[in-house]
Amino acid sequence: MTAARFGYGLAVPPGRSAALIQPKMTLGALYRCLLDRLDQRLGLRVGIHFEERTSVVDEHAVAGTESKGGEQRTFDADLTVRDGQVVAATLTAGAFGAETLVIRVAEFDGASRYSIAGEGFGALRARPDLFDLDAFGSRLDAVPVIDAVIDQETPDGSGRIVVDAEVDTDAFSHLLRAFGGGQSEHPELPLLSHSAVLSAASDVTLDYWWSLLGLDEVDGRPARHNVVVCHVHASFAPLTDDAAGAAAVDADDALPVLDDLDAAWERARQRRAGS
Repeated sequence: MTAARFGYGLAVPPGRSAALIQPKMTLGALYRCLLDRLDQRLGLRVGIHFEERTSVVDEHAVAGTESKGGEQRTFDADLTVRDGQVVAATLTAGAFGAETLVIRVAEFDGASRYSIAGEGFGALRARPDLFDLDAFGSRLDAVPVIDAVIDQETPDGSGRIVVDAEVDTDAFSHLLRAFGGGQSEHPELPLLSHSAVLSAASDVTLDYWWSLLGLDEVDGRPARHNVVVCHVHASFAPLTDDAAGAAAVDADDALPVLDDLDAAWERARQRRAGS
């Protein structure tokens, strides 16, 4: 096609149809727009909360019937991040009917330390890969947003910004791997529903929920439903204390040197079993 001529006699190629240009908005772009509002000069305090609830309902139960039983698991991480690296962390893992496990991790002078509730700090040979701020944003970039509804809690612009993001099912599977990059705990179960919400004021939060449905069979016939409901809440707030997470942490020679964080969790479980 001969290029059209427009103004000053310069050749201008015909533009592509607007219908062929698909604007791409991602959860990562929305997240960074909100995060850039924070003062990150001293670092960030990152909080991560995960909760999973499993309930069991008979296949032929009437509507409104309460579940017969269930399980609940939680995991919390309170992280101090400086220059994109975690320098201190408190990790908490809980389950219904079991004693909560708590592990602290600290970085000082190039060395990693662990502490199990009630103990001092022991040495870790490998630095735990707990959280990477840049990698987290990159994983969110893999989650395209179909549409977003943006609201402000107060009309004068001083309230919390809330972004309700519409994400399709395939894209949401990337969001399930935003922390740690692993596969879903229940890859065989179909996704029933999901949602994702970002918000910002003095901090930035990301919340996403999803539910999964499993079906148990007896003699080839459906017997009961297993419904798994999960929620992740991540928060990012600026550090206000220049000394946060920077205190000297000496290793206690009486404690064993552990290879990695997995070994620290195993030691915590063994202590719980022996208590």
